[in-house]
Amino acid sequence: MVENDTKSDYSRLVGLYNRRRAVIWRLHNEVLPKYLSKQAFQTGGEKLGISQQGTLVFNSEDEMGVLLDYCLHDDREGGTNAVQRYMAEARLDVDSDEYAVVKAMSRSFHTVVQVMEVLPGVGVRATDLLAGCEYLLIDMGFSQTTIKGVVIATRIYPYDDFVTTSGAPLPVDATGLCEIHDSLFPRYGPEQGGQCLLPDGRRKAADLTAAIGIAVMTPLTLRLVMLL
Repeated sequence: MVENDTKSDYSRLVGLYNRRRAVIWRLHNEVLPKYLSKQAFQTGGEKLGISQQGTLVFNSEDEMGVLLDYCLHDDREGGTNAVQRYMAEARLDVDSDEYAVVKAMSRSFHTVVQVMEVLPGVGVRATDLLAGCEYLLIDMGFSQTTIKGVVIATRIYPYDDFVTTSGAPLPVDATGLCEIHDSLFPRYGPEQGGQCLLPDGRRKAADLTAAIGIAVMTPLTLRLVMLL
């Protein structure tokens, strides 16, 4: 009976995931970019270490997604990001999937997670290596391609019963993980809720996102300079 109940609960969560993933795709690709300026992308590229003399240089298509993710959540014009500006204008039904997604976006944070258990057709159970907490991460595609022990850098969208990625995760290799461990762990401490703060207690989400991006994406010859 317990096993059947678990399968039923997973089925319910996967249904929610599928509906909300469609909303995320529409917001990321059709709605929220309208709330960004050209300068946001240039600034984001510089922060992430993918801008060379004013030109954005991508090593992969995934890095384009990471840049958009950074700009939507961490670039602030007038003290607000694109998600917050959209929330202020949109009149969303509090019972709708879009409201749930936008609320999760507003509470999102970038971190590094390690797969602890693969749940085929559902997702994974993962540990947040920066905050020290565990998540049920729903992602059917990821469950089919990953294995236990894999580490990814990603933005987390937290819902009541599970979390998802923002859709722009990057694999972390041994070199990147060592740099994250040596450079980020000492500088960012855990906070309840799975988010991180700098030692002085001021939230620096954009700094953390950029630092992870540099450690994961930037060629080794540039990492050592940019992480100093």
